[in-house]
Amino acid sequence: MNYFDSVDYYEVEKGRPNVVALKKGKGGGKSLLFNAHSDVVTVSKEQWENWSVLSPFDGGVKDGKVWGRGATDMKGGGTAMLFAAKAIKELGIELKGDLLLSYVDGEESGRAEIGIWSIPNRGYNADFAIMCEPTNLFNVYNKSKGEIYFDIKIKGQSTHICNRYKTIWPQKRREDQIGVNAIDKAVKLINAFAELERSWGIEYNEPSLDPGCTTLTVSMINGGESFSAQAGECTFTIASMFAPYLSVDEIRDQIVSTIEYISKTDYWLKNNMPEYSNPFPPKIPLNVPESDPGIQTIVGAFEDIFNKKPNICPSPFVGDVNYLFEKGVKGVNWGPGDLSMGIHGADEHVPVQQVLDAIKLYAATIIKWCGL
Repeated sequence: MNYFDSVDYYEVEKGRPNVVALKKGKGGGKSLLFNAHSDVVTVSKEQWENWSVLSPFDGGVKDGKVWGRGATDMKGGGTAMLFAAKAIKELGIELKGDLLLSYVDGEESGRAEIGIWSIPNRGYNADFAIMCEPTNLFNVYNKSKGEIYFDIKIKGQSTHICNRYKTIWPQKRREDQIGVNAIDKAVKLINAFAELERSWGIEYNEPSLDPGCTTLTVSMINGGESFSAQAGECTFTIASMFAPYLSVDEIRDQIVSTIEYISKTDYWLKNNMPEYSNPFPPKIPLNVPESDPGIQTIVGAFEDIFNKKPNICPSPFVGDVNYLFEKGVKGVNWGPGDLSMGIHGADEHVPVQQVLDAIKLYAATIIKWCGL
């Protein structure tokens, strides 16, 4: 484009590139960062079979929509922000504030350290950030839940299934512990987590979100080595998404306390404590008030282009905006595409008109925020 003063192409992890383009302002204005993640989720065998329009990596246009993996999450937004900058250039507009465009890796895998965190880590900063995630464009997500994952590993003592009765019932003659089914112990913890989730549903609610917005999901489980033996080990993953007013520490402490309490009440677990770790960096909740100047600038752009206001509302998902918010940069999720448009599934698509509308809105926001 020959527009940016610098284009920084780099890799934190080999084969996982990021790029940050910077257009320096002439001074006296506020800086604005647009961000999109370049990575996409895989296409499963089932999705390949159920893909009915073009093909997952075709990228073709049909019925006024671009079809393909990543179309709505988030090639549409990534395209719109680039063409908004192109429009600013072609109009000969000189901005007061800095304009930054970034494309990062690692969002879909929770790898903030190789993607979004690398932006502030390399010295880039902005007064406001727009993550071009799919929000159906007319929604601007100023809040979102927090998120934390736990991997939990429970050790058992494997034995043949014919010894099952000896492991669960008292025997006439005393015998050493002959076996412990790790899956049984995992079930005890999982049931305790279900009770914890129910208590959260009553206690932790956010007026702008649906009831029961603080959740704890068992998302993966693996146990056992043989169909004819009690499991010697069981591992499972839990994922918690929690109300915006709660902290990571509050949720983490309650999960750890539950593990410790159940372990103290079980003779085997007391002496063979479950191991646990966080496989991804937790995401703090996003909380940007509607009155924030950045959000009001977006509202002004909508009024100028469409003569109406957008919906300022909480996000149903979490993402890189949470990680950037943790680093002190206020921002929102706002872009073309929608969760109903095949995101992470078959027939993913984004309407061309939404991308075109996003270009107009992004350009207007740049001018209003960065200043002339």
